[in-house]
Amino acid sequence: MGAAFALIDVMHSSPIPIKTVGLGVIASAGLLIFIAGHRGRRVLTPNTSILSHQFSWSSEGKAHELFATMREFELTQARMLAHYETCTGLGPEQIRKHLLPPQDIWLSAEEALALGICDHVSAVTKN
Repeated sequence: MGAAFALIDVMHSSPIPIKTVGLGVIASAGLLIFIAGHRGRRVLTPNTSILSHQFSWSSEGKAHELFATMREFELTQARMLAHYETCTGLGPEQIRKHLLPPQDIWLSAEEALALGICDHVSAVTKN
C-alpha cells in the first residue's frame, strides 16, 4: 500500500494534469491510483469493473512488533479514507457504506460514476 501512496504523492505534485483511463478491471491499490487522476480527466470505459475493499494485512511477531504493525494499519486506514474523501467528494459514512464495507464491492462503470470514482464513462478516450 505504501508504494501506491508514493505514486499518488507524485501524481498530486505533478504540474501536468494527469489523465487516468480505466480498462477492464480496476482493483485494490489500482483503484486508489486511478482516482488520484486530475478531476475531469478520470475516464472509465463502459465495460470496466471496479473492485473496492478494505485492505488486509497479516502479521506475526512479538508484542511490540504487533503494536507497531497496528499503528501502521491505523495510519493506512486514515490515509485511505482521506484519499477517498478528497477524490470522490463522499463523506466518511458514505465511503464506509459504498466503497469500504467489510465485504468486497464490485461496481459497474456507471455505478462508479455515480459515486464520484470517475468523471466520465466513454468508449472514446481522446484528450
